[in-house]
Amino acid sequence: MNNPKYDYYKAKHPEWSDEQIWTAVSLDMESDKVIDEKGADVDPNDPDMIKEVLDGARRWLSEVLPDVFAKVAKFFDTLLTTIGEWVQKGLSYVVEAIAYLLNRK
Repeated sequence: MNNPKYDYYKAKHPEWSDEQIWTAVSLDMESDKVIDEKGADVDPNDPDMIKEVLDGARRWLSEVLPDVFAKVAKFFDTLLTTIGEWVQKGLSYVVEAIAYLLNRK
């Protein structure tokens, strides 16, 4: 699958696995979608907005890349069940967590 966002994350984080990169891509694409729908003045620290992004990214991965999703489903479960603990750090925390959480398989 040729994807410019995949290429971007691969260049930025060459040490990341395909699962990590596709997770970042799914979050990036879903963030763009939510911002387009809600408007540019959306609060990136709004727990509902973050949950919407996570749910959408999770859904996209499960539908488009089910093999990748099978490997990262627990990552999304962890983020969604602990959303209250990290929501104040914002969506950028989720992207940074990709490297950490997915390496702890």
